[in-house]
Amino acid sequence: MLIDIGKRAAVLLLLFSILLSKLAYSEPLIITGPDQGKPKYFIHNGQARGFIVDITRWVLTDMQYPAHFKLLPWKRAYNNALKAKMAIIGLSKNTNRLKIFDYSDPLYFGNLMIVVKKGHEFDFQTVLDLQGKRIGASHGASYGDVFDQALRNKIFVVEPHENPVQGLKLVLNNRIDAVFIGPGIQGVKSFIDSDESLNMDQFTVLTKPFKSDAKHLGIHKSLNMQVFIQRFNLSLAKAWSTGVVDQIIANYD
Repeated sequence: MLIDIGKRAAVLLLLFSILLSKLAYSEPLIITGPDQGKPKYFIHNGQARGFIVDITRWVLTDMQYPAHFKLLPWKRAYNNALKAKMAIIGLSKNTNRLKIFDYSDPLYFGNLMIVVKKGHEFDFQTVLDLQGKRIGASHGASYGDVFDQALRNKIFVVEPHENPVQGLKLVLNNRIDAVFIGPGIQGVKSFIDSDESLNMDQFTVLTKPFKSDAKHLGIHKSLNMQVFIQRFNLSLAKAWSTGVVDQIIANYD
């Protein structure tokens, strides 16, 4: 008799868990990210596009989890994530953020390049080589603990911009000494090609990147979506192992 009661309780608990899961899935997850332009995140005909958006979309489709993308300027996107109003893609890790967000495995790895005006090159090997320089970066951006520590120690000054194209124009007009742009040289070229007033001959991309930067999906810890993150990582691993990620990125070359 006690065994039957135990079995019934287990079945009821399982059914209740399934019901909760379906109820959770009925509410689409709102995902924000930076509206920075091709190739990673941009808006085309009112729809969120870009290879990091598409990788995330593929994973969610594989999970059969409804979601809605809302790309915004980085500072607004990040503030929405901080207030636990939205999940966020394009999130780099640093010590402080790890206390606030649950992170997915990396959606993408890319080199964060240092771009300067042609004729204004300098040798870059360590962050100390940026001493006294004015660096362009997105509003509210963090590129990891080394970047944050250097900023606190006033090794360089950050001049915020709304998007990489604006940062490139600040470099060209001698308003800043360099701008951080990724992913890799291809990412730099993509932003330059998106504006008719810019061309690659006006700039130099320093040989050594500032860092290799991993981009993640992040969700505020207060939302208690750790189980979702685990399932997301399983589908993301599938996307990497089957070549889906490489194909999506190739679509934007």
